[in-house]
Amino acid sequence: MLSPPKLPKNAAVLDVGAGSGFFTVKIAQKIRTVNPNAAFYALDITPAMLLSLERKNANITPFIGLAENIKSSIKEARKHSKIPYKFDVVFSTLMLHHSTQPEKVFKNIQTVLRKKGKAVVVDLCEHRFEEFKTKMGDIHLGFKPEKIYQMAQKHFPEVKVEKMPGICCECSGRSAETFFVTMQNHS
Repeated sequence: MLSPPKLPKNAAVLDVGAGSGFFTVKIAQKIRTVNPNAAFYALDITPAMLLSLERKNANITPFIGLAENIKSSIKEARKHSKIPYKFDVVFSTLMLHHSTQPEKVFKNIQTVLRKKGKAVVVDLCEHRFEEFKTKMGDIHLGFKPEKIYQMAQKHFPEVKVEKMPGICCECSGRSAETFFVTMQNHS
């Protein structure tokens, strides 16, 4: 997210599927070291997760919403909080495999990303560990990087998908590889 192009001074950053904010807080701290005026927002479907994030006092504005319907979630949240309609950066970490419609997530990220904005999604590579569905509530057993590229390319002119060597997600003594996809919005 800190790679070129440089973020605007008052960048608006959205975490889609933030959960309790574990990654949100870490990313906010990192970005604020070089861009102290960046504003952070966290969308999640689970109110208890957002309350946990709020208790961390990390100056991140949480709001309830669906990754498959970000624009409407923002519209609803604006009734109670000042949340922008567009963002300079949108990211999502280990949420996509919980989504019922992952391609719709990419479409929705694109609709709330500003011109020349960037998006980053980190998730699991395809695996065979069925217990992830019951133990972690996963809907998908990860994704093939090629499939992620196809989904993202439908909504972004610039897409790059890479496996993250040596970085895995673990559950039940099992380990699944991860990937990240970076996307640039030109329109």
